[in-house]
Amino acid sequence: MDDERLVFLSTSSHGDGVRQQVEKVLEQRSKTFNAILRQTPTIDDALTLLLDGVGDLVAMSPQNWIEHQNENIAIIGLLSRREPTWVLVSDDKPEYLIKNARIVCHHPLLQRQMLRLRQDFDLLTKQQVELEGLEDESREEIEQLESLRVDGTIDGYVVKRSQYNLLSSKTRRHTLGLHKGSPERSHFVPPPLNGFTLLVGRVGFPKNKVEHILDPSAEFAYRIESSLLESIPSDLVELTGIHVEQRGVGTILREAKRNNDDWTMGAMVDTEKNVRDAGTRVEMRIETLSIDGKVSACAEQVGPIEKHRVAAINLLQEWGSMLTTLTSEHKATLRRVRDMPDEFHEDRPAMMRIHSDESE
Repeated sequence: MDDERLVFLSTSSHGDGVRQQVEKVLEQRSKTFNAILRQTPTIDDALTLLLDGVGDLVAMSPQNWIEHQNENIAIIGLLSRREPTWVLVSDDKPEYLIKNARIVCHHPLLQRQMLRLRQDFDLLTKQQVELEGLEDESREEIEQLESLRVDGTIDGYVVKRSQYNLLSSKTRRHTLGLHKGSPERSHFVPPPLNGFTLLVGRVGFPKNKVEHILDPSAEFAYRIESSLLESIPSDLVELTGIHVEQRGVGTILREAKRNNDDWTMGAMVDTEKNVRDAGTRVEMRIETLSIDGKVSACAEQVGPIEKHRVAAINLLQEWGSMLTTLTSEHKATLRRVRDMPDEFHEDRPAMMRIHSDESE
């Protein structure tokens, strides 16, 4: 064991899951890794101690990094990605909840995805159930939400999985997942950058000192999701789901076979039934939903890791083109198209309304 002790800095447990994860990793590695975790009141305090040389690394969420990055610090690496999908805490699966079930759901993207699943849901904001005085994603907030659910004021609530883990008494939760293997189920592409834990150090910190606890695949996914996020118009950021992951060819093929996905099978297997370019693939997904959840502009790309930049560009172009088409009005046409109904040639509003201030 190296005699040098590394000092990790973190804030107290929040719903982002960072503190719990870094604490668990250091505990698991305690016999082979000379490191200690110290708690600070805020990320600002942690970064001050880091730059003063009192600490070596700060564990933080992507949101922390976006808010606090500067020229003196750098991302050294990432821990393994935690499950990025959100959960519904309720007595039953969302498909089987009572009609007009009252559900607290504060994230705009998740609200629309829940409406896509069931139009009758009565989705409530935290203000409507008088939770606005509590810190976002805190233990106090979810304990209060659970109290409202238990006493029957609400039928459920949607939160990050990491916030759910703060509950003192566990109750039933239902994953709002990607459901790639179950196309008949409504899917939930999560908000971008969920589930990542960043380790941030002073510029020049030697990465090899912590390489054994880092996850290159998480860093790869984080880099692509961040790049995709930067390319999205600011008014669509909270309404767009993004998910990037590396997947083995075997997993993708088994899934395609189970779903009778001939396109994927044809793209990955040649006429001799041999896999083209065996190895790991990168899978990217992006989707934006209309305000009522009924219309979705979505795109997917699956390809070799070494071609991820081209795949990311193609993904954005496909998504952008679809979004433009769905949000554009259909102008009346003077030229008649044979065998098309009369309404095809008439004025029609856009199929997709994204913002509430747009005309019906």
